[in-house]
Amino acid sequence: MSYLLEYASRAPVPARRVRRGARLDERALLNRPDFDGGAFVGVYVEDTSGRKRRLRGAPLAPRLRVRIGDCTNEIALEFSVESAEVRENSLHKIDTLLGALHRFRDGLEAEAELYATREAGR
Repeated sequence: MSYLLEYASRAPVPARRVRRGARLDERALLNRPDFDGGAFVGVYVEDTSGRKRRLRGAPLAPRLRVRIGDCTNEIALEFSVESAEVRENSLHKIDTLLGALHRFRDGLEAEAELYATREAGR
């Protein structure tokens, strides 16, 4: 989800060295330091390019994780690539989430501007 960081109002924390076996392994705090209560987004995509196939079975599927948490709650979204239909659904899921987040940001920005206008008129 590093593409979401471009919409953050502060510079992202410098990227950690990706641990061995990971294609992507990031965790970013969602709030500015003065507001931080532990909210985060964490993403992990295993790099299976160096792993061998099982002797008699399906190709090895990567571990894929998206975790989002605030100070009290956490969700983990499930993604998979184990069939064409499941891959397409996983991509649809993340695209739908991104679309909803973009629309939410637009709505939030509009309401924030309206609130600021009302606040200035008091």
